[in-house]
Amino acid sequence: MLAMRPATPDDQPGLAAMIQARSDWMKDNQLPGWRSWGRHVHELAGNCRRHPGEMWVLTEHGERILGCTTILRTSAPWTWTAAEAADSAYYLNGTITDPAERHRKFGMLIADWAVDRAAREGISCVRRDCSSPALAAYYLSQNFQLIRKVPIPGGRISYALERRSEHVPAVAAWLSPQGHAGGSPRQQRMQSLDSGRSNVVEVARIISRTIRGVAAGSQLPV
Repeated sequence: MLAMRPATPDDQPGLAAMIQARSDWMKDNQLPGWRSWGRHVHELAGNCRRHPGEMWVLTEHGERILGCTTILRTSAPWTWTAAEAADSAYYLNGTITDPAERHRKFGMLIADWAVDRAAREGISCVRRDCSSPALAAYYLSQNFQLIRKVPIPGGRISYALERRSEHVPAVAAWLSPQGHAGGSPRQQRMQSLDSGRSNVVEVARIISRTIRGVAAGSQLPV
């Protein structure tokens, strides 16, 4: 069974192995950025120690780490306005999935989980930004909306994307309700998913949407 839970320091070796596998896969597929990923494997994996309560891992059967993401509450000032920064929002950062499991569309699952969690906690939206047009297109396939393009140093463009929070009942069909528990009892209640709301029709909709949206971006880094 799959579960999303807060990362712990004990997760660092598993995270490093997954991130290294992602870097190797990017190199094999001649995708830009693989050198940077390779140089920063242990730094990225170390976020499980530096960001307690912010970094989350996707696991299977409570053991193998299949993905991760970090939920921040502060925005990148060069991409989001001061008014937007005052909104209640989640900012997804460092979402990585195991390339060996790409056919299972865990990038989409993590995005849906974050949107569902935001809705359950009264957060208005989920945001993310990137400097890769291909990655921006991939996020658009996950139902994010492009808010703006902002020039940044180096002649690159920062893409600001947003998705309004909403309940996604199909998430409960994929994730164990117990897998959302973590931290205090209050946090556990807030993170618990109502599995009774899931249904086969909704799951089929998510799968169909994922196949249509991600097929063109099969070599994207998350």
